[in-house]
Amino acid sequence: MDRALIQFICVRTDHRKKRPVDPSSPFNVAEEGGWAYCPGGMPDGHKWFKTGGITRAALAKFDWPEENEAES
Repeated sequence: MDRALIQFICVRTDHRKKRPVDPSSPFNVAEEGGWAYCPGGMPDGHKWFKTGGITRAALAKFDWPEENEAES
């Protein structure tokens, strides 16, 4: 597993609608030893979806799953 890739994305609906205060904050979350991304930069309350490992550039083209498809 390449830890430089984003392994988890937060698909919580209200997190996806918020803009992060700090543009770098969505990447400051680590989950289970891999990088995770929350589009709203929220500190907790996530619904994580395993991506299988994607790049930052691929997030713009990623087909985001619905909240009910997340594991937690």
